Amino acid sequence: MKSYIRDHFPVVDKAVYLNHAAIGPSPNPVTQEVQKWMVHHKSYGDMYFSPLNKMYEDINKDRDVLGRLINAKFPRDEISFTYNTSYGLAAIAEAIPWKKGDSIILNYLEYTSNSYTYQALARKFDLKVKTIPHINGVLPLEKFQAALDHTTRLVAISHVQFSNGFRIDLEELANLVHEVGGEIIVDGIQSLGAVPLDVQKTNIDYLAAGGYKWLLAPMGTGFLYVRKDLTDTLQPSFIGSMSDSSPMNLSHHYYRPGPSAKRFQASLGPNSYLLSVAVKFLLDIGIENIFKHLLNLTNIIIDFVADSPNFDLNSPVAEIKQRSGIINFSCPNAEKIVTQLRKLDKPIAVSYRENGIRVSPHCYNTEEEVQSSLETIKKLSSS
Repeated sequence: MKSYIRDHFPVVDKAVYLNHAAIGPSPNPVTQEVQKWMVHHKSYGDMYFSPLNKMYEDINKDRDVLGRLINAKFPRDEISFTYNTSYGLAAIAEAIPWKKGDSIILNYLEYTSNSYTYQALARKFDLKVKTIPHINGVLPLEKFQAALDHTTRLVAISHVQFSNGFRIDLEELANLVHEVGGEIIVDGIQSLGAVPLDVQKTNIDYLAAGGYKWLLAPMGTGFLYVRKDLTDTLQPSFIGSMSDSSPMNLSHHYYRPGPSAKRFQASLGPNSYLLSVAVKFLLDIGIENIFKHLLNLTNIIIDFVADSPNFDLNSPVAEIKQRSGIINFSCPNAEKIVTQLRKLDKPIAVSYRENGIRVSPHCYNTEEEVQSSLETIKKLSSS
């Protein structure tokens, strides 16, 4: 990865930051736009705001940017901007016309946001919940296949699991789900910005993601992808003035759901623009280039763990198709070490997850940073 990229990240002067699965520090182009928004817009009310109709058109341009990220065929009809992943997941869950006896398939690796939502819905609509077990941190497709049947309405899955970095084969899973007439909703927050995801190739139905992790955008940014041919079946309850089919007409009072994914667009604001600035930054580098770089950095971690007594890998890494930007490993005093690393003269940021140390580098991290951090962890583990 080219060294000039690091110049955009002030965090490199303060810390060795290897924790993008938690929160991703924004590069200078993003923080500069945040400052511009706050100073030139919010500080003076609406004096520097664009007219409403121009803001509405600009949001279509932001949809185009996100469309490039996920290869959406009709980005202006398939992308709605939200505030975080949970909002997008819940918006779809509430919009689906559930019937008694429908079933939802979850799994035992899943992050709580992609599990709690559907458990609550199951209680509300008398739905069945099936939960897929993992085998050594892997979610086998055969387990999903065995659970799928004519009652399957929705399969909820993260593209990359937060705890150990396991990456599911979305294309194969989506094919299995569609064979029984079900739909698949994907939590993409732990992959987008680090791992390529093509919604057309994978043929997934819904995708939700927040911007504050690997996409390096501010908190309060996110988006929702809804495959165009599905939107007419959805009746969202999370709506606002921009969800209507005539969003510029503020005088009428009869709600008519907006066309396609626009019916999920509750309001206008800086969240779409600031997210698109961050995504443009990553697209200029190239998501494939970023992923290649991350595979190189994570290889260093994998080899180091293999060569270190009392260290054990918690992430499934045998197959490249299951790899991501996240590696989890266990070692003596892991939880204590994560705290100690934050107290160094130049702190090292990682996370403690599932009884191990989770390391998640990004495009601007170097081999030297990763190697030296691992050496520090090893030293602390034996002290």
